Amino acid sequence: MAQSLTQWLHNQTDALCRAILYRAPNMLPDVEDVADFLHLVADNAHSAHEVQLLAIQNWALTNVGHDAPFANDWVTLLRVLKQEVVKALKEQHPPEETLNRWMQLDELFSYALIEVTQLASDIHRASMLEHMADLRHQMEHVERTKASFIGVAAHELRTPLTILEGYANILRAETAPDSQLRLYVEGLGNGTRRMNEIIADIIDVSLIDMHQVELKYQEFYLEKVILMAADKLDKHFGQRRVDLVIMPLPVEERVYGDPEHLLKAFSKVLLNGLKYTPDGGRVTVTGVLTRQEEATGTIAGYIDVQIADTGIGIDRENFDLIFSKFTSVTDVSLHSSGKTKFKGGGPGLGLPIAKGIVEAHGGRIWVESPGCDEETCPGSIFHLEIPLLMEMPEGWS
Repeated sequence: MAQSLTQWLHNQTDALCRAILYRAPNMLPDVEDVADFLHLVADNAHSAHEVQLLAIQNWALTNVGHDAPFANDWVTLLRVLKQEVVKALKEQHPPEETLNRWMQLDELFSYALIEVTQLASDIHRASMLEHMADLRHQMEHVERTKASFIGVAAHELRTPLTILEGYANILRAETAPDSQLRLYVEGLGNGTRRMNEIIADIIDVSLIDMHQVELKYQEFYLEKVILMAADKLDKHFGQRRVDLVIMPLPVEERVYGDPEHLLKAFSKVLLNGLKYTPDGGRVTVTGVLTRQEEATGTIAGYIDVQIADTGIGIDRENFDLIFSKFTSVTDVSLHSSGKTKFKGGGPGLGLPIAKGIVEAHGGRIWVESPGCDEETCPGSIFHLEIPLLMEMPEGWS
């Protein structure tokens, strides 16, 4: 019987190939490919299972290969081929002999279908991963291009804005302090100053996006920088009747970093605390030494500068979102536009800039809050963890 089954399948190859081409036209595998597979099945019809599996695996790797469309077409062809073989067996053999012969062929077809399906899936998965990598690179390129454009546009805006600011200063000098015109001039001056601040923020965030933040390392007292930030914003805190409390830091010695950039980072987070704290609230700055076990000759551990407020708080799902540029977790249509007004609107660049500066120093920034509630005001705590560099970093002088 073994010989007759093998010979029968060899003899049926041409007819099966014609039937396949009729039922599944326009397939990538050609007649010779299908004929070679049928001859392989015929030659291994009575082999041991492990020999059959090895033969099919070798066929799949050498004949199907790593061509996804080719493998997908083979999945279709194998299913149709199984049906045609069963049909031919039924037409030419009694039921019992048909069943016996198909049982000898079934595992070979099943092995083949499993192998080509797996190949098609693996190839598709690899193709998808490659496609995703290409998309990621394209998105990174778009982000860099966008950041570069924003930076260039911001620089270009500075020139006409400087002209407006100059004319505003001239008008201010030539108008009486108590005149109506003076009020208009002051409004023009305040507007141009605010625009200058926004343009500076746009330039900063574009540099952060392009990883072009240039730090100028020098020795400084960290507590002094925080006090300078507090002094810079003292007027705004006073206008809102929000207390600003600076507790002594547990670091007395000077450390290395860029004090100008860190001043900006602390100012942005303090300003955020003020903006979302109701009048009569409080913003408190404290410091805690952390990661002391990581101390080396160069780094004396880290300091976690915590800026806590008694404001409206932040929902957990927005913890990451608030550090993304041009985002707002509140309905801007309901807010007044302003730098320090309670819930005042803005471009959403302060916290992303602070994040970029802290990370450029090798630190990290995050927030904790029970949630957002404008009635109970659960508050928020912003953590700015900064390495305590005791020496100038390598590559700097």
